[in-house]
Amino acid sequence: MKKIILLGLMCLMALSMQAQKCAVLEFRGAQSVTVSDIDGISEMFMTYFRPAGYTMVERAQIDKVISEQGFQRSSITDMQAVRLGKILNVSKVVLGKVSRLGGQYQVDVRVVDVESGHDVALDGATFSGDFRTNVRNLATKLAGKIAITSGGTVNPSPTPRSTSDSPRTRDKVEVLYGYLKIFPNELGSFQDEPKTVIAQINKQAQHGYNNWRVPTNEELSLMRANNYLGGGEYMTRESKRGIVLLVSDGDDYQTVQEKERKAEEERIKAEQERIRAEIERQEAAERRAAELKAQGLVDLGLPSGTLWKDKNEDGGFYTYEQAINKFGDELPTKEQFEELENKCQWTWTGNGYKVTGPNGNSISLPAAGYRNCNGSVFYVGSGGIYWSSTPNGSDDAWGLNFGSVSVFVGYSYRCSGLSVRLVQD
Repeated sequence: MKKIILLGLMCLMALSMQAQKCAVLEFRGAQSVTVSDIDGISEMFMTYFRPAGYTMVERAQIDKVISEQGFQRSSITDMQAVRLGKILNVSKVVLGKVSRLGGQYQVDVRVVDVESGHDVALDGATFSGDFRTNVRNLATKLAGKIAITSGGTVNPSPTPRSTSDSPRTRDKVEVLYGYLKIFPNELGSFQDEPKTVIAQINKQAQHGYNNWRVPTNEELSLMRANNYLGGGEYMTRESKRGIVLLVSDGDDYQTVQEKERKAEEERIKAEQERIRAEIERQEAAERRAAELKAQGLVDLGLPSGTLWKDKNEDGGFYTYEQAINKFGDELPTKEQFEELENKCQWTWTGNGYKVTGPNGNSISLPAAGYRNCNGSVFYVGSGGIYWSSTPNGSDDAWGLNFGSVSVFVGYSYRCSGLSVRLVQD
């Protein structure tokens, strides 16, 4: 009879041991760590993490559930991890975070009990090289903390501190795992985040830092494991009530000030360079304008770079042949007149046009009228026609025509007498 009972107990024990399953989720990473490093460390940890008495859930099955639930694989919260654990029918879920500071990697891993939602084991490792050895040691060590022995019991973990225990006393900022700074004292218990108090502490840069904040659940777990917390509920970013113990993962105030000082120096230097370059540009533009003025030329800032003379040529009206023979290539083309028409602002002055270019410089085109082939002169003071070098058949040539209400490029008889305004390419 005793043998039967013993055999039954052994069967129940075996079934209990077989029922334990564990899932390792993809590790999260800080901005300072590359995706390839995070993936590599995660994969190595999964390879070596084989706690006795547990069946490990395949990665493909985990990814399928994550996808079905619409979770972000690289930023799963504790609540989402517990939910995943229940769907996967596991008793433990493993979460990890990879960060990098000063050339060293910090890997922190937690085992969460799905039923209670609390951490049951955690560990970490700091290293700069030999990923495989360090990650294997971390995985093996953490697996031993939750391993189920042949007797069906879980290996003893460090005994959690009771609410009557006191946290580690300190009178200065302490640094956990090389990056997490812990405020020397608790601020008290609050029903909501004391943003005004925290802002004042940061304004005063108390204890050398001006970036104190409420910790995350993960950071709180790390502090609890290292005996930084007393009894009671502590406030986190995810749970906005309880005792407030601030943390910082940023640079100290002096470093921040130095960075800000250097940034301001760079900004001032860049502004001085900009002003110097602008002054040089203006001076060069003034020198060029003076040189062009001495030559009777105006730069209107046209896309083609064409320079226009600042006044009409002496001699009044010219026939097309006379203009071609005397001025040749200095006559504007039809295309240059079209650019002048379309790229400039035209303002009627009462006896001609002020033509303002894209750069603000301008020329004046008098309404000198024109002379027809019979020698009669028309529209003096109210209109004008200027020859281009571009012919239009054997009898005509193109030119610029304008009156008080219109400006256009048209053609005239070559025997007509028109005004001439020269250009320089």
